[in-house]
Amino acid sequence: MWNHAVVTGVVALVLLTPAGAGFAYEVVEVRHGGAVAGHVSFAGVPPSPRQFTVHKGTEVCGTERALKKVDVRDGMVRGAVIALEGVERGKPFAAHRDREHAGRGRGAFHYAGGDELNLNVHLDTCSFGPFTGVVTADDAVQFANHDAIRHTLHTYTLQQNTAMLKTVHTRILGADSRTEQVFPGTRLRHAQAVVLTCDRHDFMENWLYLARNPYYAVSDAAGHFRIDGIPPGDYRLVAWHPVLGMRETPVTVAPHGSLAVDFAFAD
Repeated sequence: MWNHAVVTGVVALVLLTPAGAGFAYEVVEVRHGGAVAGHVSFAGVPPSPRQFTVHKGTEVCGTERALKKVDVRDGMVRGAVIALEGVERGKPFAAHRDREHAGRGRGAFHYAGGDELNLNVHLDTCSFGPFTGVVTADDAVQFANHDAIRHTLHTYTLQQNTAMLKTVHTRILGADSRTEQVFPGTRLRHAQAVVLTCDRHDFMENWLYLARNPYYAVSDAAGHFRIDGIPPGDYRLVAWHPVLGMRETPVTVAPHGSLAVDFAFAD
């Protein structure tokens, strides 16, 4: 039987992460694992997509582009990151791929998975990928530029306990380059998220939540998420969106247990 909870509240201006939160994670066999599932909703009128006139690389990007930062359909939020904080040992990172959902871009985040997340960003048609995703602190990120034009990758970190952005990396991604690497050996221990932008194209903006373990999900078009294979224990379940803010709630996962937790945002 599913135990059900709904988490609501006012969007916080400060995104909180416990000081000294560790990033060490060990892959082990999970026995008697449980699951958490639910939906992310939004009440009110979401902001309209931003419209941009393209000035560089129009032969690839087009002459006009839009950036949809809040994707709400029938009151449900797509693109919220749901993360279970406090799991130090458990299942490996899953392999999966997530493409841009709105707009004409064909960018994608490829997660090879395994003992590490192994994120590969496939930049295509002036798009890094979906507006939200995840990254880990110690894992180098590979970038492949499939466009026949250059992009200037500019990355920032959103520091924990503050809304300040801090530049961490700038690099020119040459036309049709396939092996550019970002953050090799970098430890983003004090970051809440990493922001990807292109200095040549201001409509290119993506946010990567700093995941500390494989127990995360990104809400789909119906606002649904599910995290399974969870070792029994007490944790903190977080719903995060770069525009809407953060919600969190303590959860207890019992052996073979199933929890239903919904998160609600409002304008």
